[in-house]
Amino acid sequence: QANKDLAARVHIVGVASLEKGEAEKACKDWGIAKAYGSFEELLKDPAVDAVYNVLPSGVRCQWTVKAILAGKHVLSETPSVSNGREAVVAQRAAEDYGRVLLEGTHPTCHPVTKRVRQMIMEGKIGVLEHIDLDMPVGHSLQGKMVCSKTGALMGVGIHGVAIVRALAGEEPSVISATAQQSKEVQGVDAAMSCNLKFPSGAAAHVGCSILPDMSKSPTKFCITGSDGIIRVQEWFTGSGKSSNEIALEQFAESGEQWTERVDNPMSRDTFYFQLMTFADEVLNQERGSNMGLPWAYATKGPVDSVRNMAVVDAIFRKAGMKPRESSAMPPQPYDHIGASKL
Repeated sequence: QANKDLAARVHIVGVASLEKGEAEKACKDWGIAKAYGSFEELLKDPAVDAVYNVLPSGVRCQWTVKAILAGKHVLSETPSVSNGREAVVAQRAAEDYGRVLLEGTHPTCHPVTKRVRQMIMEGKIGVLEHIDLDMPVGHSLQGKMVCSKTGALMGVGIHGVAIVRALAGEEPSVISATAQQSKEVQGVDAAMSCNLKFPSGAAAHVGCSILPDMSKSPTKFCITGSDGIIRVQEWFTGSGKSSNEIALEQFAESGEQWTERVDNPMSRDTFYFQLMTFADEVLNQERGSNMGLPWAYATKGPVDSVRNMAVVDAIFRKAGMKPRESSAMPPQPYDHIGASKL
């Protein structure tokens, strides 16, 4: 309601839950008209054009594919899939059925991220050399409650990988990774640190944690180039709140320093930009004739999720851990795609 332009673009039809009482409560709390007592009931409703999939990560791919098969566009919470193979499956389904599919790596939609990328492209810091990004559990909207089960890399680090890929504009190789195992849940990383290398020669470090002593630490990144440094602190503080300030220090001549502020109302958090990106993508593709195909996307599409998850899987392997296994298979014929290769 705080953003009239978004309200004019997106109408929330209803909420679905396995417990209809929970859906009814959510509808009452948020002023939403319809409560569905099952996911199937929602997918059968012709009034629904698209779904926001926030189900547990282990079943997201399964229900994303089911939604696509039902003719719905899908915006999925992160991680949208459990592993690289599932990312290929979801992409293939979206292409086959001509539906728009986006993963909610909302930080890459924020104007601060886009402006920093523009500054790199403009040569403000010379040749890009290194990106350093630290992400505590406070970055997660749901915090430790969710991330303690998914782990640091899948809970918050997946955003870090997406951010450094977006800033560098290249696909990295994983050089090294170290995991700190959770004492509460076996096979789950409580912290992860990884080093990446890009084809251009630039490097990146992504650190992420769900440890309680890191919960109040700020999310920050530092981009170093041959002629300067870009710093953004408190870039994302959780619950959608974000900073709009970008500090630039240039080494050349007098070594100037200044702070640039992105003009963005407080009511417009990263989730606002994520949803607007999704709405724009659906509208633009509905006007064309190649809906759901890779070349139809004006922004990132499901191929971005495939590339992002490929890096995440590689980080797990470098850290001596197995990538997350699939626990809920999508419907046929998407239950076997990529099984022999990924």
